[in-house]
Amino acid sequence: MKRLLLSLTMIVGIYFTSYSQVTFEEGYYINNQNQRTECLIKNYSRRSNPTDIMFRSSTNNNTVRLSINDVKQFEIYNSAKFIRVTADIDQSSQSINTIDKSWKPILETKTVFVRELVKGPVNLYSLIEDNRELFFFSKDSSRIKQLIFKRYLVGRNNFGENNTFREQLLDNLKCPEFSFKKMQEVVYIKKSLQKIVKEYNTCVGQESSNVEKKREKTKFNLNLRPRMNYSSTMTPGPPFASANLTMNQKQSFGFGIETEIILPINKNKWSIIAEAAYQEFSNQNIFETSNVSGGIVNSTLAYSSIEIPLGVRHYMFLSKNSKLFINMAYTMDFTIKTEFEFTRADETVLRSGDFRTFGSFSGGFGYKYLDKFSLEFRLLTLSHRTILFADSEFNSYSVIFGYTLF
Repeated sequence: MKRLLLSLTMIVGIYFTSYSQVTFEEGYYINNQNQRTECLIKNYSRRSNPTDIMFRSSTNNNTVRLSINDVKQFEIYNSAKFIRVTADIDQSSQSINTIDKSWKPILETKTVFVRELVKGPVNLYSLIEDNRELFFFSKDSSRIKQLIFKRYLVGRNNFGENNTFREQLLDNLKCPEFSFKKMQEVVYIKKSLQKIVKEYNTCVGQESSNVEKKREKTKFNLNLRPRMNYSSTMTPGPPFASANLTMNQKQSFGFGIETEIILPINKNKWSIIAEAAYQEFSNQNIFETSNVSGGIVNSTLAYSSIEIPLGVRHYMFLSKNSKLFINMAYTMDFTIKTEFEFTRADETVLRSGDFRTFGSFSGGFGYKYLDKFSLEFRLLTLSHRTILFADSEFNSYSVIFGYTLF
């Protein structure tokens, strides 16, 4: 049974990971005939710039792919805007293992989608490819050009920098407050370049705008989580009957309170979870044996604890109101009651005592609706939880109902 549940968890996890990693969001694209089409565009939320788009009309679910050769510009509202540009782009490697010794950029004419960062009298764009971020600019209606920056090798262990981009900015951003010294303080990163371009646009009397998505915020959820637990114990190869804690699966009720910190990354798809959950398991069994008077051993077990899983959760959006999730955690076990007893047929006690437990790894998958209601299947013991008595094991899975207070 455990192997079946573990296999099911893995299969569903893989399926969830491959499903619904992207969403279609409202936007538009402009084709080569300057025709604008409102549609739903697939938002991959990926780091690198796209080379094509996938879209659907608002009236049907048929997905259409358009290459960069078909699209001049597209925008996903409140997220990102991309413009097709053909420009001389530096192909120099910036990897430590392959960086060259020349200060000159290796320019190659390419057609790419650049992402609009700042819009105004001077526009700023970015291109992410091959794990590097390049920046471009245009002034008024002029052609989009790359801002040149290159790191190169000097000697065996030192590096030099080609900071031509500072000269380009000084030549094109004419403002009384912009001195040579000020430009030397600009560095080739998005935040610094955005700041100087916005300052210039303000200097010439116009405000800048951008369509970059709003910065995601850290969110906190408090979740109430009643559950049904299905638990059992097993002692593999017990040396004698009064050392056998094998108990059949039994259903019990549990309750947990979970704190969830939703991280401000990847559209709030990742979160850190911590929960305090009460669980209990009690059962009994009868073993036949010729080693004790009366020929049988009655075993009873009473086990309760507070489980505290600490882990991560990943959401996959199906629509605005519903999403799937998977999570993994390490569950610490703080025991409240751990009693066992073995008796003969005449109820005389053969052995009694208590035991300790170790923590275990858990995994689960589920569905959440309206950011309020959830249903989760969780395998509490992906690896069995060790009971420190006769090498026994505790195994459990749960069906968890959730309600988010805030």
